[in-house]
Amino acid sequence: MGLKTLCLGMFCVIFVSHIYTPLPANIEESWKVMVLDTIAKTCTFMAICFENIGIMRYEEFISMIFHLDYTEPQSDEYVTVTDTTFVDIPVRLYVPKRKSETPRRAVIYIHGGAFCFGSFKQTALDFLNRWTAKTLDAVVIGVDYRLAPQHHFPAQFEDCLTVVKYFLQDKILTKYRVDPTRICISGDSSGGALTAAVTQKALFAEYLGINDFMNTVKFLTSFQEVPPTSDENVTVTETTFNNIPVRVYVPKRKAKTLRRGLFFIHGGGWCLGSAAWFSYDLLSRRTADQLDTVVVSTNYRLAPEYHFPIQFEDVYDALKWFLRQDVLEKYGVDPERVGVSGDSAGGNLAAAVAQELIKDPDVKIKLKTQSLIYPALQTLDMDLPSYRENAQFPILPKSFMVRLWSEYFTTDGSFEKAMLLNQHVPVESSHLFKFTNFKKGHVYNTPTYGSSELAQKYPGFLDVRAAPLLAEDTQMRGLPRTHVMTCQYDVLRDDGVMYVTRLRNNGVHVTHTHIEDGFHRAFSLLNLKICYRMINQYIDWLRENL
Repeated sequence: MGLKTLCLGMFCVIFVSHIYTPLPANIEESWKVMVLDTIAKTCTFMAICFENIGIMRYEEFISMIFHLDYTEPQSDEYVTVTDTTFVDIPVRLYVPKRKSETPRRAVIYIHGGAFCFGSFKQTALDFLNRWTAKTLDAVVIGVDYRLAPQHHFPAQFEDCLTVVKYFLQDKILTKYRVDPTRICISGDSSGGALTAAVTQKALFAEYLGINDFMNTVKFLTSFQEVPPTSDENVTVTETTFNNIPVRVYVPKRKAKTLRRGLFFIHGGGWCLGSAAWFSYDLLSRRTADQLDTVVVSTNYRLAPEYHFPIQFEDVYDALKWFLRQDVLEKYGVDPERVGVSGDSAGGNLAAAVAQELIKDPDVKIKLKTQSLIYPALQTLDMDLPSYRENAQFPILPKSFMVRLWSEYFTTDGSFEKAMLLNQHVPVESSHLFKFTNFKKGHVYNTPTYGSSELAQKYPGFLDVRAAPLLAEDTQMRGLPRTHVMTCQYDVLRDDGVMYVTRLRNNGVHVTHTHIEDGFHRAFSLLNLKICYRMINQYIDWLRENL
């Protein structure tokens, strides 16, 4: 009797003996589940029997069963499928055939199988990856890796990490026309464990050689984006102002006079965010409708791909374009009623461009207002009372804020470390500390000065365009009517408080709204009541002052 006949006979006998397995009543298509469970139990039982009588190892038998389900790489009318290797690791690529005007998403998929079995060649996984590529118009990479018992940990992890590192190279992303900010890694069962391990390595060890922490966060936050959809009250369009992408919100009701104009700059620590985020889209839509205002919500290039002063320059170029007489006329905006606003890093950029406009002789139309929502305004002191008191507060702990600040200027980890220790300002810049001595009990008597070399390599952190609090009094005096909103439980609280003090001392009309129960990002968390309270205060101030 041959081995195949023996296997078939045993399989039938064992299958019949296991066919009935009681399942909970709420299991859908329970008979299919029962059959699949019986097949799995039968194969497992046979594997144990064969190993005990010395025919073959348990893992060899299960692997043989898995191989019966393998498929060849077959392209279809929608997807091109090829088998290749990434640094000697087998992968199967699924590339959509339809033309794409923009870079695509990408999904890296790691199969399950308890680290011992399985392959991207399995029928179910081949169908899943093919369907994902077609449905999402995404490049999909199915990953194989060395299996136990021939190979033990960390071989499986290293293979998956090698593939991810290889794929995330700029030249490879360019080759497959993949958007570097829209990459996902996924897996099932043990593949999910490998996915989590690779992601953690990427997040916490900076092992991949790129700023994968921010890329991962960018990918996760990209799901907040919504298309530019007009409604019964507001027309929403996307265009460019001096090659900078912007989203414009124009009220639909007829205007009897020229409208206000508001230039809004999103937050996100100069690394994240978009005018397309749902919360910003809703804010701009609501502002346009309630104030009968034309709102321009701008994008800008983000770190870590782009560092200061790129973000500032993008925003400034877009704002200057908006302030052109012909552009204001096109949108029906009153040139004497234009304001700028932004939250967090957007508040930083709003303050910076407002200062820059004062000394720009080419700009004839000036701002009437600026509204800064918990802005980041200084890079000198990472040990202000607000930083100490809220160092571990949710949403924006001190370590994350320092990471965002440092990414704005460089990917050099030594700068981030120095900033976190508050040892980044060189002695030759010690005179700037006068700007942070805003309250009794917080004076730098014996500051710990940092490396002059770091300051020479990354001088941007002491540039007034990055840290508007460092502006001289003469530059402060010409600023427009200002609104500053701060939150008690926010590391950036004291930045706003210091700026209010500086502005008032220089004769600028300032309204300071302090939210005693507020915290960073509360302005954008639409599922919280505090969000709408803050938005209402913001819109009320604009209604009275813009």
